[in-house]
Amino acid sequence: MLRILAYIIGIPLLLLLLAVVLVPLLVDEQRLVTMAADAVEERSGARITVHGDAGLALFPRVALNLGDTEVNLPDPGQPEIRVGTLAVEVRLWPLFTGEVAITGIELNNLEITVPAAEVPATPENRSLTDAELDRFFEARRRARREAAESAAGGALALPMALNIQRLQISDARITLLQADDAEPVIIEIESLSAQGLNLDGEPVPLSLRLRVAGEPVVLLDLDATFSVDGEQQQLMLREADAELSGATPQPLQLQANGTVDLETRKADLELVLRSGDMRGDGTLRYAGFESPQIDATLQLNLLDPALLLLAGPDAATAETEKTGNGADTGDAPLPLDALRLADTRADITVDRAVIEPHTITDLHLQLRALEGVVTLDTITGAVHGGQLDATATLNARRSIAQLDTRGEFKGLDTAQLLAALDADPVLTGNASANWELTSAGRTRNELVQGLLGEVQLTTADIVLQQMGIERMLCEVVAQVNQESLQAQLPARTEFETLTATIKLGEGEALLAPLRAELAHVALRGDGRLDLATTEFRADFRAQLGSGLAEVDPACRVNERITSIAWPVVCKGELGGEPGEWCRVDSREILQALAKGELERQVKKEGGKLLQKLLDRTQPKEEQQ
Repeated sequence: MLRILAYIIGIPLLLLLLAVVLVPLLVDEQRLVTMAADAVEERSGARITVHGDAGLALFPRVALNLGDTEVNLPDPGQPEIRVGTLAVEVRLWPLFTGEVAITGIELNNLEITVPAAEVPATPENRSLTDAELDRFFEARRRARREAAESAAGGALALPMALNIQRLQISDARITLLQADDAEPVIIEIESLSAQGLNLDGEPVPLSLRLRVAGEPVVLLDLDATFSVDGEQQQLMLREADAELSGATPQPLQLQANGTVDLETRKADLELVLRSGDMRGDGTLRYAGFESPQIDATLQLNLLDPALLLLAGPDAATAETEKTGNGADTGDAPLPLDALRLADTRADITVDRAVIEPHTITDLHLQLRALEGVVTLDTITGAVHGGQLDATATLNARRSIAQLDTRGEFKGLDTAQLLAALDADPVLTGNASANWELTSAGRTRNELVQGLLGEVQLTTADIVLQQMGIERMLCEVVAQVNQESLQAQLPARTEFETLTATIKLGEGEALLAPLRAELAHVALRGDGRLDLATTEFRADFRAQLGSGLAEVDPACRVNERITSIAWPVVCKGELGGEPGEWCRVDSREILQALAKGELERQVKKEGGKLLQKLLDRTQPKEEQQ
């Protein structure tokens, strides 16, 4: 923003210098234009050419008018400047004494074309090799150092020193050329006005209305009061009210005050933010030639996409160019370009963060983004009735992004989670987990499919609706007992405990071991979940307890029934009908029972035969 203000206010000042030289020489228009141009070139190195008329108007006000004026700056790669009309209002009486008292300056149809920056263009995340990315980051560091050394901090000094009562710019257009023949960024200034410019620390009101062409169009409306200390090269922003629309879903309103060092391009600001229902305040330090470039501490009542602006101007521009209005299916490239340009440190607390479809309260984030590496040292908050505590690092320095995360959540309410996912409330209870995961990819789906690591899951008071495992087992037991169930058993499953070790890899989640305890049944098994399709299959072996008869007399068990493992197979798709997920393999059970009965009979008959053989071998006197 400081750079743009320098172009808007600072560059046209050379035209003002031309006017100061021209006014006392109102004799021969061609002669005075030539003399003034030579004087300006001698003082600034800039070459000024007036293609239009130059003259003095006495009505309705005394003013020097210049038409179609071109400014060529001395250094290569500098902006091209052209102004349609320059009007310099002066007091009439001082002219007779050879003095110039400027009361107002108007610039109309100002055109500024800024060449593409020498900083390397944003790297395409699918095209550059790792070695090329290393050279890219080194070139950016070098460009920043060079820019700091060559920074001209006195851009605002000249207009302020002229003590102009009124400065007015209208219908101005700034064209920021981009590297690699990319579409330029067009900034249209509808109006800029300032009153009482001075370097003595007196308040200066400023009003600015501009628009940035594109899709969507970005509009900025700014009203501010500032003062400048010429000796210290410091601008004091006493009060600023701005509204930015088009960059965020709802207009972003900003209030700010603080100090700006014009020489080093540093700003220390206190902020108040508003966007829709979002409210926030905090501090922000901007240092154009230092790292971090942006250092922010913010407290918000609601997380808003406007926070993307904290990535910095380069990153925000890159992200705007990369994102569209279509729905995100997960296959769109990650915003690696924006991450590689960000240089930010932020400490953010949010009362309520909506990250569709989840809501996190009391969210606290501490992050650092530098040269493509985004590190979140702190991610804490309350989510779906549980507590989240995690860390994460996304490394975009390489051609393929690397994700590392570890953490835990405790006491998550499964019913709240399902409600957030718009799923049927088929599961209630609490779940806790801890994880340590890694992944790599260029899209969100690639990161999900590439997850590697382990998750430990534990639960408490879990109830699965629409599926009664004990009822299914009781039905089979009743068939074995050749009886009918007397009670209407519930179509739900109440777990006393449910734990799993989840190993992620190759786009699947392997649940092994998977353990569950019911009141009268113990389940042991393993399963697989496809992360892309959410299809799953789990195979359990159920051990029935003697207390199963408490559920229904027809469910009574004996040693034969409790001695075998009852196979339970569950498969389906998460979000489907739980009542159709699981079944008991009664055929296998009956085969196992039949085999067990045969073995028992063999043992029984074998025992009788052995006893008979023993009886035959004993002496008769022993038998007696």
